Amino acid sequence: MLLNSKRLLFCALALLIGGSVLAACAFPYGSGAHSQTSEETLTKMHWCGKPLMVFHDEQGQTNGSPAANSTSATPVPAVTPRTVTDWAQVRANLDFTVFLPASLPAGTCLMSASGTLHDPILGSNFIIGYMLPDHSSISLSEAPTRSKGAAQFACNPALAMAAQGANKAQAKGGTVAGQAAMQVCSGVRNTTHIVFSARGTQKELQQFFQDLRPDLAWIPEK
Repeated sequence: MLLNSKRLLFCALALLIGGSVLAACAFPYGSGAHSQTSEETLTKMHWCGKPLMVFHDEQGQTNGSPAANSTSATPVPAVTPRTVTDWAQVRANLDFTVFLPASLPAGTCLMSASGTLHDPILGSNFIIGYMLPDHSSISLSEAPTRSKGAAQFACNPALAMAAQGANKAQAKGGTVAGQAAMQVCSGVRNTTHIVFSARGTQKELQQFFQDLRPDLAWIPEK
């Protein structure tokens, strides 16, 4: 239970930090934009700028010298994390299934994809963010679930308020009239724990969560 709480906090903080850099995260369902535009599959989209896809393998490469903080009788070789940019290699080493939306509004671009493999505490994780045509964004953070029972879908307004506070310096004016509030939501699909930040009602966000598909190709062809 403690590990799951730490994982949720880690994923939520990652999304909040991303939101403060990219301005407030928003969701097309809540504003009605999703139903007013055509859609594209993920591979038909393009990168927002220079492709940014970086993963870190914590097992990395083993060095000959022992780790500086090792206190065991037998010296433990130090491990240097290595960077992996080949998605096929990353996917083969993830210990969970990645779930993504089948499509997003036409004109959406991919901002970045990142994650970690073989972390000794958190395991593996995957984070991806998209910029929508109205310059709002949507981000997902995924990791293997450690709970034995299926966790219920839930949205956390408190985390959403923290995100809005972090973004006030860059996005003045708060929530636009008529738009639903931003929320940080989480749930489990199969063995994957998913956390995402988005604007919408809990019903709308739960539908988005249920519509996520497993093992979709997502790297832009363009």
